[in-house]
Amino acid sequence: MTTPMTPRTENDALIDALEDAHLAESLEPGQFYAFKHRDKVTTIDLLDRNLAQPRRKTGIVRVQDVPSFVHYYGKHADDDSEVYVDIDAGTVTAVLNAHMASDDDPDDTARWGDHRLILTLAKTDAWKRWTALDRKLIKQSEFADFVDDNRADIRKPSAADMLELVQQFQAIQRVTFQSAAILSNGDRRLTYQEETEAGAGAKGSIEVPSTLELGIAPFDDSEPYAVTARFRYRIQGGGLFMGFLLDNADDVAKDAVKTVVAKLSEELGITVMRGVPA
Repeated sequence: MTTPMTPRTENDALIDALEDAHLAESLEPGQFYAFKHRDKVTTIDLLDRNLAQPRRKTGIVRVQDVPSFVHYYGKHADDDSEVYVDIDAGTVTAVLNAHMASDDDPDDTARWGDHRLILTLAKTDAWKRWTALDRKLIKQSEFADFVDDNRADIRKPSAADMLELVQQFQAIQRVTFQSAAILSNGDRRLTYQEETEAGAGAKGSIEVPSTLELGIAPFDDSEPYAVTARFRYRIQGGGLFMGFLLDNADDVAKDAVKTVVAKLSEELGITVMRGVPA
């Protein structure tokens, strides 16, 4: 089997040429060289080449939970490291080699800022499921299946009431919905008529709660929040389309980010700034 060859860089080619001319022996690791030719100047970057180890820490490390962020930050940060949070994106960025603070010699305090730690808060599966359906109307049967699959996230009405509601919707498949009325408690009564081979059948109705109270966490690192889902429906061509509208889902997610940041600030003893580092 043929072993793939490592691509040669322009630096490698020039160094080989210098070695053939017995000039490479004078090249010292950790230096930057320039050689003038007739029509151009060729450079060789040996700043890290052939050194036993890199001269300084660089790179971007991405983590997905608070414990990982705390561990890496505690290992590599110093007194001049800086931390920023982007509330909308749900990201926390630490610039581990940020500029240093000094009143004595301002010119001697600059650092490269290229060693960074980024925490991207991971959304929970429950949050992704509910927000994916937010403000959308789907068929009655699909909505019943969704509620049935996600009953564990619903605090009010009770699990027993939601199971009964799902079973009712699953039982009335061949019906024509005719009207809806708002009850005194805000719930909806949907009236339907059964379809039979002979024509219209018996009439019936089903009551649907006006709101659902959910208990879901936006992120893996956050606690569950109480989120209200307001019931929505549309009767179209005798068919029923159902859905919900989540109240203040964006505000809940932002508050969850702020809570995580407060936890980081307390645990690490740092100040987290709002924004994104350049």
